[in-house]
Amino acid sequence: MNKTKKIMRKRVGAMALAITLSCWLPGAALAEETDDSVQTKAQAETQSDQEQAQKISASEQQASQEIEKEQAVDQNSASKAENKSAITINTTQQASNVPIAEVEVQADKDKKKLTIGQQEDAEGVKDYVITGSYVGSKSDVKSKDVPQSITSVGQKIIEEQNYTDINQLLLNVAGVTLQNMPSYSTGENNAVRGFGYGFDSYGTVNGLWSPTTTAAGWVGNLDRIEVLKGPAGVLYGNGNPGGLINYVTKKPLPYNNFTTVTEFRSWGGRSEKIDWSVPLTKDKKWLSRTIVQRSDNASFYKDVKYKNLDGSVMVQGQPRDDTTYTFEVQFHDHYGPTDAGCVSRSLWGIVPYDANYYNPNAKRHYISRGISAQVEHKFNDSWSIRSGLNYGNASTDTFSQGGTSLESGSTTTIRQSWYKRLRKTKSLAWDTSVEGHFNAWGLKHNLVTGFTWAKLDYDTPYYVRGKTNLPGVSMYDPVFATTLNEGVARSWDPYTNRRSGAYVNDIMEISPKFKVSSGVSYTNRKTYDASTSQTGSSWRAGATYEMSPGVTFFTGYATSYEPLGKYTNDAGKVYNFDPETGSQIEAGVKYDLSNKASMTLSAYRIRRQNLVYYLSDLDEYEQIGEQRSKGFEIDGTYAIQPGWNVLVAFSHCNSKVISGSRWAGHWLPAVPLHTFRLWSTYEIQEGPRKGLGFGGGVTYYGRAALTYNNASGWAPAYTLIDGVVYYKTKDWRYSLNFYNLTNKKYILYGGNSVYAGPPRSFALSIERSFN
Repeated sequence: MNKTKKIMRKRVGAMALAITLSCWLPGAALAEETDDSVQTKAQAETQSDQEQAQKISASEQQASQEIEKEQAVDQNSASKAENKSAITINTTQQASNVPIAEVEVQADKDKKKLTIGQQEDAEGVKDYVITGSYVGSKSDVKSKDVPQSITSVGQKIIEEQNYTDINQLLLNVAGVTLQNMPSYSTGENNAVRGFGYGFDSYGTVNGLWSPTTTAAGWVGNLDRIEVLKGPAGVLYGNGNPGGLINYVTKKPLPYNNFTTVTEFRSWGGRSEKIDWSVPLTKDKKWLSRTIVQRSDNASFYKDVKYKNLDGSVMVQGQPRDDTTYTFEVQFHDHYGPTDAGCVSRSLWGIVPYDANYYNPNAKRHYISRGISAQVEHKFNDSWSIRSGLNYGNASTDTFSQGGTSLESGSTTTIRQSWYKRLRKTKSLAWDTSVEGHFNAWGLKHNLVTGFTWAKLDYDTPYYVRGKTNLPGVSMYDPVFATTLNEGVARSWDPYTNRRSGAYVNDIMEISPKFKVSSGVSYTNRKTYDASTSQTGSSWRAGATYEMSPGVTFFTGYATSYEPLGKYTNDAGKVYNFDPETGSQIEAGVKYDLSNKASMTLSAYRIRRQNLVYYLSDLDEYEQIGEQRSKGFEIDGTYAIQPGWNVLVAFSHCNSKVISGSRWAGHWLPAVPLHTFRLWSTYEIQEGPRKGLGFGGGVTYYGRAALTYNNASGWAPAYTLIDGVVYYKTKDWRYSLNFYNLTNKKYILYGGNSVYAGPPRSFALSIERSFN
């Protein structure tokens, strides 16, 4: 009898699960799950053991017959099913008080299984459309069910545009702008919706905080870039209210493949890359992928050249169906100039466009290494756990000799100074989360809860700068001093930032179309060997409503909390500040049609309190009372037809200081009011020209204030036009990219100094695959 009851419980449970799944499939005729379960259970309790066994046997035979019939029908209509194939089991109970239950069981159950390697149907590889992401929920929830804007840039776009600068790739996302001066040794100088982001302004790699990896700014191993707009503190601890950027690296291919890529770029640049995927076992339970790129780069700035060596090795394993392991090592060695190309804003338009007043023999050497490990385990169809650990270290050895402004009393001589500095950083981050899918209080829940911990160590073993200025150089024919004057050493005390916190977020299904999300996090940060400690919380609440298939309205409110460490100026003065806080209210509509289109239209308002900024002329740090950013955005990708894809990104961002002792009413620096990008390509699918693709895009970047003191000037708006032509076969791919076709002269970034943007340039790529 106990055995029979267990069988009945399994059948009833399967029936309940099938009814739940059928809510997602159109055309399913459903009986109420609760009534069906209760009545079935009541009937089971009134039957004898023998009658129960007979009915179970009869039910199984009938189900088997129906399955065979439905499979035959499915085979005839497979071309129309579009992955929505289902098996319908009609179980008819003869009892007068038991209704007929039509149960729909989804046949495509593989979507719930854990996988390793790059999947054949991975989003963003064959077209631009990406409807899911990890960054918004730390789970397999679709982006449309998260009450915040999420935008992803996939592998196909990255390959077509072929940028070496990660900041240029991020212009494919509305509201992401360049927030700091460009660097030849490091990357990631962005803001989202007007504000920097993350714990000490770093993003995440595969969901783990990784400052040494993101700082390198390498594009060569990226599978996609995910941007969560607005506060991300609920799932990632503290953070600025602008948003969070997550970099997803390429996974191993499930077969042997060796690819070489050789590139030639303007001004004598060249790079070679290898990409090697190897199954480590015959059953392909363990896979690996190694990517190494060596670049000899050159710039249009006079005498500017730099070298980069980047690489990554990823190993993934799935010894059991319910467990996966991912290990990755990254290394970066960048050797190049310091602040080459920048000039004082007062000299813009006066000096040559390619002027460089930094000694080309003065270099910055950046070396970083990182290792990460993640494990994911499914306990059952409802519960799973994911845990990841990341360690990184980096050193930046800088020798800078140059200047940006005129010597006092001169109209043609550029002031020169020098310094040498060695800076080292170490980081360690751990994140563990549990995900649950269950029914409670009459609602379906998608729950994520976890714990995060991170540590960042800074050390400056030496810092020496010239006691007096070096002899100046001519504006038109600079000749740099070969002997340095007396230096003055300055000591920097090493310090440590530690952060820990816990978080929980739940997406509750009120109905198949209406979902409510809420979450909260607790964060503690300690600095300088725990001499200071700050604690706070962030939360998020919102809702989504699917008005029609693929069309989802959303609204949400989220807060941010950013504990601040100590700040020290050049004179050695130490500053302690109150934590940063922020909030965002957002509403909009998302349109997601898998493999066809993904679009988000949103309006938002963000408030940020207690931002710390630096007054370079006074060598002082201060806190701004409150900043506000408001606007609306459009992010969209559309596969018009096979081979023809289009991306559009538009942002209107009105960002100002609304209270503070100095700059109330002023626009935030380096944040344009409008930005726009359109990119589209078409690839011929059939015939003798199959594999030939062509396209291009236009980028508009509105004018932006140079500093908080808006009277100091504005960087003018500019428009760039780019193009690409490529041809690919089974084993070969050739591509030719053109950048800034109209040879526009513009300010790429402006502050106290300004940087000229690259003029017309090209990149020729030749790729060969062996498999």
